[in-house]
Amino acid sequence: MTDSLKKTKIEINRLLAQKAALQHKMKKQENSKRKARTRTLIQLGRLFDLTPLLAICNIELGEDLQLDHPDKSATLLGILSHLCDQLPEHLTDQDLADFKSVGENLLKESR
Repeated sequence: MTDSLKKTKIEINRLLAQKAALQHKMKKQENSKRKARTRTLIQLGRLFDLTPLLAICNIELGEDLQLDHPDKSATLLGILSHLCDQLPEHLTDQDLADFKSVGENLLKESR
């Protein structure tokens, strides 16, 4: 085997190792983003649990809304959409501060 062929094979192996390392890093980043998204969705679920919306829609914790109760999902989504439609087009800083204050009080009460 010639020296240039050996050098080429070594370079190919080095590049393949770099590729594998980059793929591993990308997968790790994707998993991190997925976990962060899942954590946020769980936290959102807890916030819903603090409101009367689940009771209004007759949603029991543990139900599979996608497969077994799409009507309940549709009802909840409709309510949320209606509530969003009732909001002003642009919320002021004061509006957001008022909502935050109400939310902080609800969070304190839930502890």
